[in-house]
Amino acid sequence: MAKATEEQLNNPLHGVKLIQILEHLVDFYGWEEMGERIRINCFQNRPTIKSSLRFLRRTEWAREKVQDLYLESLESNVHPSVPEMWEKYIAENKEYEGQKVPESWHFCDNEKDAKEAAELVKKGTKQATSSSLWWFEQNNEPLPKIGDTYIITDWYKIAKAIIRTTKVEQVPFNQIKKEYTILEGEGDKSLEQWKQLHMDYYTQEMETYGEEPTEDMLIVCEQFETIWINPPKESSI
Repeated sequence: MAKATEEQLNNPLHGVKLIQILEHLVDFYGWEEMGERIRINCFQNRPTIKSSLRFLRRTEWAREKVQDLYLESLESNVHPSVPEMWEKYIAENKEYEGQKVPESWHFCDNEKDAKEAAELVKKGTKQATSSSLWWFEQNNEPLPKIGDTYIITDWYKIAKAIIRTTKVEQVPFNQIKKEYTILEGEGDKSLEQWKQLHMDYYTQEMETYGEEPTEDMLIVCEQFETIWINPPKESSI
């Protein structure tokens, strides 16, 4: 099998199936807005993924418009669901009224893991995250502090939960305890797997700068609580 060229790998459409694009757009915009932006019958009249796929696969001009809309959604800095989630939260927590929408971001560096981490946050299983102190210094980012509030999204920047920081410590990598890895809530929650996955991650983020992580490097261990998730939609049945 031929390897993908550099141009293909840099193309955000490379390897993305049409059904994945549609499912993302439905989550991102919803059928009504999609029908406003791309005025085709399959988006406006009893829309379904199946009927839309059928039409788009045989209609090149419409398919190109859908791909352009997909790329536009990826470039958007803040998904509409982020301020919408904050508005719902402050409607029931008046003490936050008037505060600006918190910073939004996703965990991990790929779609699959970002989605899984967001779901773990929603369930309250994931209650911690571990960034290298090197990353904060390299990117001139302020360190987290108790009381900080963030909106957690999936890979496509769609809001999934609101979290609040409850504890921040700087701990050498080789002094991380199993109790803490359980709070991170990912994988099998073992200390061994945590060390392997995180060392791989720190290695990858530092290699671009010609640096390598060490066993005694400081890790910013941030614990948090999930304070809001959107309530499940009521069944129409």
